[in-house]
Amino acid sequence: MLKQRILTAVLLAPIVLVIIWYGNELAFSLFASLLAFLIAYEWCQIVRPNKVNSLIISLAIAISIALFNYASFIVIDVGRILIASVVLWMICFFWLLKPEAGKHKITIKYALAVGIIMLFGASLISVHQITEQGAKLTLVLFLLVWVADIGAYVAGKSFGKHKLAKKVSPGKTIEGLLGGLILTSIYGYFVASWLGQPWIYFVLVFPLIAAISVVGDLFASLLKRQANIKDSGFLLPGHGGFLDRFDSLIAATPFYFAFIHYFYIS
Repeated sequence: MLKQRILTAVLLAPIVLVIIWYGNELAFSLFASLLAFLIAYEWCQIVRPNKVNSLIISLAIAISIALFNYASFIVIDVGRILIASVVLWMICFFWLLKPEAGKHKITIKYALAVGIIMLFGASLISVHQITEQGAKLTLVLFLLVWVADIGAYVAGKSFGKHKLAKKVSPGKTIEGLLGGLILTSIYGYFVASWLGQPWIYFVLVFPLIAAISVVGDLFASLLKRQANIKDSGFLLPGHGGFLDRFDSLIAATPFYFAFIHYFYIS
């Protein structure tokens, strides 16, 4: 399993990095739309295994995200994205506190999928289009989530004793969470130096974004546990599906976008 994970990451990472660094506005929009489609499809299939419903909802989300750049009536407002993201992820967070509840709340799970993934797509595209620094800032975002995962994995394996959410994801520990937060704080310091920014904001905010990404990871685990499945899909050997791989990213992206907007651009 570990060899499969490493091999998949080695093959997938360069593709993602090339699209981030060299992709133009259209190419990256299509990439974000495709990624949103795959995540949404898996989410909907977990909620209810109905391919037609899942396909319709996923296509609607992907097409809407693809139109963000080209429909004049769509205005991406960072304040509204931040407020909506806080509301939706607070719902997910409180659901995690009572994981046995809401197993059959299919409509709510569909609504959360639409709202969360739309916000993710809008934020991701917006970050990539930030002046001349878009590609660099997008790369920082992806690495932030990966650094948090690495820190959590290493600390959890080395020191993990206290379960973080036993009923939802038994493998995650408080020590792993702290390891991820510490490593992202260190990562924030080096990112600030690379971007020529005051380090204090990055050191303090990056761990907060990483903590939010954990909520995304745990909520995806809750969906799968309620559906009695292990992985969201099978397209990424060793990782499962696209929701398994990018659950943390969809939670982190809107908050990262807000941070960049208020503390980096302003």
